Amino acid sequence: MKKFVTTLTVVSLTGNIFPLLNILAISSLFSLFLGSRETSIPGTTPYGPVRARFYLLLACSYWLLSYVATGAPLNNLFSFEFLRYDGALLIAYLPLLFLTDFRLEPAFVRQTIGLFLAILSAVALLGLAEFVDASVLPLGLSALPEPFQLIHNGPLATDIFHGFFQAHNAAGAIYAMATLLAFALLVLGNDSSFLSLRAFWLGCNFIGLVLTQSRTAYVAFLITLLLVFFRSRKVLWKTLKFGSFILAPLLCFLLVQPAVNHRTEAVSNLEDPNVVIRFLYYQRAWNDFIQSPIVGTGFGRFNDELKVYSGIPHLVYFVTSATVVNDPSHAHNSYLHFLAEGGVLGTGLMLAVWISALRWVSLKKKIFVDGTFGYCLAQALQACIVLQFLMSMTEHMMGTAVSSLTIFTLLGLFLNLVGWKYRVASLVASLLPVAEEQA
Repeated sequence: MKKFVTTLTVVSLTGNIFPLLNILAISSLFSLFLGSRETSIPGTTPYGPVRARFYLLLACSYWLLSYVATGAPLNNLFSFEFLRYDGALLIAYLPLLFLTDFRLEPAFVRQTIGLFLAILSAVALLGLAEFVDASVLPLGLSALPEPFQLIHNGPLATDIFHGFFQAHNAAGAIYAMATLLAFALLVLGNDSSFLSLRAFWLGCNFIGLVLTQSRTAYVAFLITLLLVFFRSRKVLWKTLKFGSFILAPLLCFLLVQPAVNHRTEAVSNLEDPNVVIRFLYYQRAWNDFIQSPIVGTGFGRFNDELKVYSGIPHLVYFVTSATVVNDPSHAHNSYLHFLAEGGVLGTGLMLAVWISALRWVSLKKKIFVDGTFGYCLAQALQACIVLQFLMSMTEHMMGTAVSSLTIFTLLGLFLNLVGWKYRVASLVASLLPVAEEQA
C-alpha cells in the first residue's frame, strides 16, 4: 500500500490539468500517514526535518487564524476554488508533514524518481513533436485529443509548451526542477555515461524547460546552476563534457526557432506588457503591506474586491469585509504576497519553513558518500529549493501548489533514504560487540 500511494503521489506531480488525481494522491497520503508513524533510531535524535515541520504547523495555524480574523466565510475556506488558488499553500506543503519515513527501500526510491523523470521526458518529447508540427514541419499531431495538445498560443507569445500543466510558468518550474535533478544524477553520479537513462532524462527535460518559454524559469535555472553546482572544478569539467554533446546541440536547435528566440531575447525587456503588469501587482502588494505591516491584510484577501478595512492604519489594518474572489491572480512575488496578506509575521514563518528544510537537507547530505544516489538527490533538493527562492521573486511559487508539492515530495523520498542509512548504521553498531566477543 505504501509503495502504491507513494507512486501515485509522485505521478500526480507531472501535471495539474486533472486535479482529481492530485486530490486522490494527497488524500491517500494522509490515510497512509494516519496508519504509520515515523520513529527515530533508539539512542539517536530524530532524523526527520523536525524544525521545518514545526515552523510549518505554526505557519498553517497563523494563516488559518488570519483568515478567520478577517471574517471571511468559512465555507469558502474549504471550497475547491479557494484551496486551488488563494489558499493553495494549505495543500502544497502537506507532503512535508505526511511523507514520513515509511521505510521505503532505496531501490524503490530510485525507481520512483526515475518514473517521475521518465514521464516528464515522454511528455517533453511529445511537446517537441507538436512544436515542430506547429512551427517547422506539419506532422498531423493537431488531430490528437485536447488533453494531449501540449502547445498553446497566448496574447504575447506563440507555440508555448504547457505539458500537463495549466500555466506555462508552472510547467517551467517543474521542468527546471526535473532538469536539475537529472543534471545532479548525471554529473555528480558515479555511473555517468552519454548512453545512460540519466543523460536521456537530462536532454528531454531540458527540452521541456526551454519549450515552456518561461523567462522566470530560464533565469532562475541558470543562477541555480552557478550557485549550487558550478563551485567545483570537477563539476564544471563534467558539465562541459556532457553539455557539449547533450545540451549545446539541443539549445542551438531550439534557439533558432522564432518563438523561443523571441522569449529569450525578452528576458531583460522592461517594456514587455507582462513585466509592466507585474510592477502594478508589486505596488498593490506593497501598499497592502504598508497599511498593515505586522499581520498583513488577511489570508486570501489579495484578490478580493470592494474591500473594507478595520483597525489601525499602518499598524494592524485587516480586511473585514469584501467580495470574495478566488482566481489564480497573485502578486507575482511570493515575498510581497506574504507581506501583503500576512505581514512580517507570516512572511517570517514561511521563510523559516524553507530555510529549515534547506538546512536539514544540507546537514543530511553529509551522511552519504559523494557520487551515491542519496548524495545526488540531496544536492538536487538543495538546487530545487534555491530555484524556488529565485522563481518566487517574479512568481508566487511559494504559495502555489505545483513546485512546493514537488520539492516536499522529493524531500519525503530523501527522508526514507536517510532513515535507511540510520537503520543500517544502527544495525552495524549493534553487531560490532557481538563480533568482537566471537573474535
